[in-house]
Amino acid sequence: MSRIKKIITAAVCAVLCMTFVSCSMVSVNEEKDRAQVAAEVNGTQITKGEVLDQVDMTITGYGMTSREAFVEQYGADQFTSLKESALDQMVENEILYQHAQADGLADDSEEAKAEKRAEIESSLESLRASIESVAENDDSITDKEAYVEEQYNEYINTYGYADLDKAVETALRSDAINAEVGKLNDEVSYTEEDAKGEYDSLLSQQQQLIDQDPTNYTTYEQLGTVVYEPQGSRYIKNLLIGLPEDVQSEIKTLRQNGDDEGADALRDEELAKIKADADAALARAKAGEDFDALIEELGTDTGMTQEPAKTKGYLVFEGSGMVAEFEEAALALPSVGAISELVATDYGYHILQYTSEGGGAIPFEEVKETLMSDGLSTAQSAHLNDTLTQWKEAEDIKTYPERLSTFEG
Repeated sequence: MSRIKKIITAAVCAVLCMTFVSCSMVSVNEEKDRAQVAAEVNGTQITKGEVLDQVDMTITGYGMTSREAFVEQYGADQFTSLKESALDQMVENEILYQHAQADGLADDSEEAKAEKRAEIESSLESLRASIESVAENDDSITDKEAYVEEQYNEYINTYGYADLDKAVETALRSDAINAEVGKLNDEVSYTEEDAKGEYDSLLSQQQQLIDQDPTNYTTYEQLGTVVYEPQGSRYIKNLLIGLPEDVQSEIKTLRQNGDDEGADALRDEELAKIKADADAALARAKAGEDFDALIEELGTDTGMTQEPAKTKGYLVFEGSGMVAEFEEAALALPSVGAISELVATDYGYHILQYTSEGGGAIPFEEVKETLMSDGLSTAQSAHLNDTLTQWKEAEDIKTYPERLSTFEG
């Protein structure tokens, strides 16, 4: 019986140790753990510690302070993927760096180091000055000197600037990698003929599907370049005399909570406060004042400051996804140049101008530049990936992703 009790006791201890990392039976030698080789690239080692440092920097970019917080929000599987992705990227960067060295694109001379150090020091000085300015202008910060030091040190420690020599080395290495990528990019061309072929292919596909269902236009717009517009669509410019943002937010919250009656009451109350301003704006528009100038002077729709809406207006069609009152009023305008009456929505009062007809194929010349830029970028990415794949197959590359999950992390 005593032997059985010992076995049971040992099993219980083992389970507890697997549950609680702090158990003395699983004492982690952190230095040894971080020194594990996670990959080898032509004899150059990448350690687990280097990978985890990169992971920590990425997690900081998510606005999180720890790996535990990332796992809690995104799950253990996503954390494993993050570590493996970091390892893959570091392997590819090492391959590119070695090829940059072979191509004479890596400069680690003392002169280059001095120049890079000066650049980094200048950037850090600007950072400190910015933090000092924040502290000086924020009366809630009582110990301004301590605040500056805390913020500054947190930044340099998080982003690898505490060790300036290492930061210089990392920056020069990054420059070399970028130079090698630039060399590979220069090996790729993308012609106007290529762009025209892509245009014809997109037009054939988009015309068929958008004619079947105009709402497919929105999907194509979100995914990339659109070369075909729904038949019967039109371009509309929007002069918005807007409700305050906090009011818009409150109305939105009421609707999300199912309180349309409360939202309508609040909207009507707030619209009354801006009615005189909206009427004045409408009178000026109807009198023939330049609509674009009125938008710039009075409008609160930030979308109208962005291209192509700034020049052409919004493309509106049945099912375009615009607010219902907006879409209905826009499609009711009788002809190009027509200006609507006041259109009330949860955003405020809209004054709409029918600027031009839409619908049909967008001319190649209008989208050529975008197609050529996107096409070249896609071709360059494909060439880079193909080249890296060839190098990985031909060279001595070993990876050990399973080692990223041993011991801590």
